[in-house]
Amino acid sequence: MQAPRHAPLIVLLLVAAGAAGFGVYQWMAAPVPPAPAQGAMPPAGKAMTADEALTLKFDSLDGPGSHTLADFKGKTVLVNYWATWCQPCRQEIPLLVKLQAQYAAQGLQVVGIATDETSEKDVKAFLTRMVVNYPMLMGTDDVGSMVAGFGGSLIGLPYTLMLDKDGKVLAIHAGELHPDEAQALIQQGLADKAPAAGSNVAPPAVTVASTTH
Repeated sequence: MQAPRHAPLIVLLLVAAGAAGFGVYQWMAAPVPPAPAQGAMPPAGKAMTADEALTLKFDSLDGPGSHTLADFKGKTVLVNYWATWCQPCRQEIPLLVKLQAQYAAQGLQVVGIATDETSEKDVKAFLTRMVVNYPMLMGTDDVGSMVAGFGGSLIGLPYTLMLDKDGKVLAIHAGELHPDEAQALIQQGLADKAPAAGSNVAPPAVTVASTTH
């Protein structure tokens, strides 16, 4: 039986259709680019020096007066930048409370700096509904420049710095801290040394991305 004259054309069309289908499959299977970090902050102005960042004064949210990070020299300081509208920040607070209670006797001091663009009164009202055992300070428009002075970039919240007893940056973590990451940061801070090879903790002035929600 003789094959139809148009059989080669049909074969070519089937091959082309198959190739096109494979191309669509590859396009659909390609990884989706990550979404921009939530809670992105405006770019910092002129960066401060590290000494200026340490002596930048913020009003206390849990009592009268004000504080600078230099006030906590002599302790290992975990500085947490957060905001009331930031869900990962709110999820992080109970972990920070637990860590403060667990490591205070070893010289750890957690310090929270609120970056809300709302009034100080509103942030204080929010904190009355939380159990917090570490100092909370009200940030200003200089927060971005402060972080830049420490070698970081406040591109989103939450954002955490680990300072040694002299106020020098040991590590920076961008995004929500999970228990294992927080433990690694604190152990590094209390040991007051750079992370061991293969550690997931960032060296000074290098951010570590973490999933935000």
